[in-house]
Amino acid sequence: MISIKPGLHMKRFISIVNWQTLLVICLSFLSCYLTIRYKFTLFTDFLIFGLLIAFPITMTTKEAFKRRERAMQYLSLFKASVQSLYYNVLNSKCDYREKETFKNIVINLTATLINYLKAAEAGDPAPIYEASDKIATFVMRNKKALKGSLPDKISFFLFRVNNSIEFLLATKRHRTPRGLNLVVKIAIYLFVIFYPASLLHETGPDESLGYLFVASVIKSVFLISLINVQEMLEDPFNQMGSDDIRMDDFAFTSKLLPSP
Repeated sequence: MISIKPGLHMKRFISIVNWQTLLVICLSFLSCYLTIRYKFTLFTDFLIFGLLIAFPITMTTKEAFKRRERAMQYLSLFKASVQSLYYNVLNSKCDYREKETFKNIVINLTATLINYLKAAEAGDPAPIYEASDKIATFVMRNKKALKGSLPDKISFFLFRVNNSIEFLLATKRHRTPRGLNLVVKIAIYLFVIFYPASLLHETGPDESLGYLFVASVIKSVFLISLINVQEMLEDPFNQMGSDDIRMDDFAFTSKLLPSP
């Protein structure tokens, strides 16, 4: 039997409510009040607003979702490559102290990358590059102990680690085009302002403030919630939304080395 946690559903609902939602609700109430107070009516075709809102939201949300899925793909590749590197070093003729050193290098690299991605804003990636360079330095320092096919294997997995890091950093630092997002927001705010007058034109001048407000705010909140969801998907790492990637799942999980 599947149990449903009410708190989880409430968290997901609250996560899409922010200052933009409150702004839309306030604008809706103000527009409805002024429309009723001064009997504003407006005959307009909202098809253009639908085009300005629907297509950009669909496109940007689709692209943001693709970025999230590819981010999980590269996080999985990063973790698998790091663990493969570690197992190859364990299989080498390095002494116990060197293997422990490499384990600490890998733990530091993983923790540095995850902490960078989880931050609210993209900062300086230099610590990640420094942690990654320590792996190459370790390999160069232990060339004699890495014989046979191990150097080729390590080079292959090191390439995959660096490839994953570069993609994840690019995903963190770059977003989908902001111009489309701005156009959608402007269209939504214009819809919030003019929709009550258009609705009053259809229903007649004796319509109540409550009806106008409820009819306007439901549509407005729904539209702005789509924008909020899209913006949360823009950064799938920062742990601020209910659909963010569980970053701790990609931490280095290899067990401690047995004592020699």
